[in-house]
Amino acid sequence: MSTNPSHAGPRPVRRLIKAGLATLLGALGLAWATSSYANTARIGEVRVEGNAHASEVAIRHLADVHEGDPLLLLDLEGLIAQVTEHPWVAEASVRRSFPDVLVIEVVEHEGVMLLHHPGGSLYRVNTEGEVFIKARNRDLDLPILTGVDADLIDDHGAVASRIVQEALGLLGEVRDCESLDEDELSELHFDRKLGFSLRLRSGSEILLGWGEAPPLLDRLDAMVASGLDLEQPVEVDLDLDGLAVVTPRI
Repeated sequence: MSTNPSHAGPRPVRRLIKAGLATLLGALGLAWATSSYANTARIGEVRVEGNAHASEVAIRHLADVHEGDPLLLLDLEGLIAQVTEHPWVAEASVRRSFPDVLVIEVVEHEGVMLLHHPGGSLYRVNTEGEVFIKARNRDLDLPILTGVDADLIDDHGAVASRIVQEALGLLGEVRDCESLDEDELSELHFDRKLGFSLRLRSGSEILLGWGEAPPLLDRLDAMVASGLDLEQPVEVDLDLDGLAVVTPRI
C-alpha cells in the first residue's frame, strides 16, 4: 500500500469543497424560501383580544391592517403605537399565529373613579390617577370626585392631577375602613379651603379636612362600634384635633 501523501491529499480537499458547496446551496435555498414566504404570506384573519370597552372595529381601524396584507412585513411597533391611541387602551401587543392569523391583544384602563367637571361632564380616572376618557352613560356607578374647580382642571393640570392622586389615595383608605363600604360611597368632595370629605348614599357626610386619613377613619370605626349609625343622615366632623362632632342632617 502506498504511503505517499501526494496520493491521498486531493481527496479530503475535494470533500471539503463539496461540503462547503452543499452548505452554501442549502443556505441560499433557505434564504430564498424565507424571502419567498415573507413576500407571499398574507394575513388571512385579524383577531382582537382583551377588549371590553374599545370596540374591535375601532381597534382594527387604528391598527390599519387588513386581510391580504403581508404577514411578515408589518411594522409591529408602529401598529402598537397606533392601537394605544385609543383612549381605553393602556397597553397593546401584537403576535403572529401561523399560518395566517394576526392577533392584536389589548389591556384596557381600569376606571375606579369619576372626575366631575363643573361644566357638567364626567371623566374616568384609572388606578394610576390618570384621567383617560370622558364618561358616557355606561358604567357610571363609581365614586365621583367633586369640587375641583374648572380653572384647575382646564388651566392648572398639575394641581388638578395632585388632587386626583390624593383622592385616589383616600379611596384606597376607604376600602380598608371597617365602618365604610365603598359601594355606599357616592362622592369624594374637595374644597380648596376645607380639604376632603366623604359623602355617602345615605346622605351622611364625613369631614376629613387636610388630615391624614388613617387615624381619622380609625376614629370613625370606633364611633360606629359605639353606636353611630351612618345609615341615618348625619354630618361627622373629624377635622377637630382629636375630637369629633356629629350633627344630624335634615
